[in-house]
Amino acid sequence: AVVSTQSTGGKPVYVSELKSKPLVGLQRWRREHSCHYPDEAELRAECEQYMAEFNEREKLKLQHEKEMAETPDEDGWIMVTRSSKFSASAEQAEERKRQYDQKLDKKKKEMLHLYSFQEREKRKQSLADLKLKFQEDKDKIAKMKAARIFKPY
Repeated sequence: AVVSTQSTGGKPVYVSELKSKPLVGLQRWRREHSCHYPDEAELRAECEQYMAEFNEREKLKLQHEKEMAETPDEDGWIMVTRSSKFSASAEQAEERKRQYDQKLDKKKKEMLHLYSFQEREKRKQSLADLKLKFQEDKDKIAKMKAARIFKPY
């Protein structure tokens, strides 16, 4: 069987002439697989090294931004930078989400008016109550004026 003709300038090279036999079958597949995928320990070490360098760069960047925010330039202007002052930690975000979910659950349980006409009737009733209260207050003021007890100030 001919292995290659390219490296010998067009002259065929036979397997029987080679010093070591080429890998075939399962052995070849194992070698190709191990070449395609790095060792897990090496990959883990490489990832940890990269993340350590990344965290160091981020720390330096934050420190630089903090210094820029605190020091004015030659004209006396202070650079406005994005601040994480208003951002929340993971626990605070979870707490806010839980409170929001509780509020929604309470609102769902509290759903008083299933139909829109119920909401309209409620508004009409509240307006009628306000008018009644206003009329009662007017009558009360008229009685106080008649008795000369009315002192607005």
